[in-house]
Amino acid sequence: MTREARRFVSFEPAGDGFVGFASIELAVAGDEDPEVTLRQAVAAYSRSVAEMRSLMGRIAAARQQGRVPARLVWDLGDSAFRLDAVLSDLGLQLDGLYAHLCRDLGVKRKWLEKALTFRRHAPDAGLVATSLNWGQFAKGTRRAARALCRRASE
Repeated sequence: MTREARRFVSFEPAGDGFVGFASIELAVAGDEDPEVTLRQAVAAYSRSVAEMRSLMGRIAAARQQGRVPARLVWDLGDSAFRLDAVLSDLGLQLDGLYAHLCRDLGVKRKWLEKALTFRRHAPDAGLVATSLNWGQFAKGTRRAARALCRRASE
């Protein structure tokens, strides 16, 4: 399915999980059973949020120790990228990615933007050595991630 044909989906917390809401386009498109598609999207979102919450716990613990590995932040961004890919495979896209993740992870938007920017500009996990500190990338994230890529290709 092409990127233009993706239909919007959103999720709201409900009990221990999430409930999904889709645009009316999903129901009238007739491509797939919209209920099945929505259930798959809710499952994917729930798994991703659980993974990201786990990573946030590890980041918080590392922050208390005084050193946050850049790889943990990269992993968080990668989890969001993988969520987008799964939803894309279902012909969906999250309506308000940052709003959803800020709400469900309890993080500030600016910090989340930096994590996703870092992942976007350092696309390979192998570039981010476990010895690297997030502090090296927190300011000027795009520029620092691109410099990391340049150093690795030399």
